[in-house]
Amino acid sequence: MKFIVDEAGEIIAQATDDHTLIGGQHRLAVAASLGKILFWRDTGEPLNLDNFFKHYGSSRGHTA
Repeated sequence: MKFIVDEAGEIIAQATDDHTLIGGQHRLAVAASLGKILFWRDTGEPLNLDNFFKHYGSSRGHTA
């Protein structure tokens, strides 16, 4: 289990070890829209939100 945190260290979302988002989708979207920089808690590496949302959106299917 991995955690995504903001600059203050507050947990924003949860992901599996292979970076599949399993919780906090809404909080992640809000933080991204506010321009917050997010990090992986265990490594301190910045989170690449573009790839994350592209992956998440592709599994949900296309809706109108």
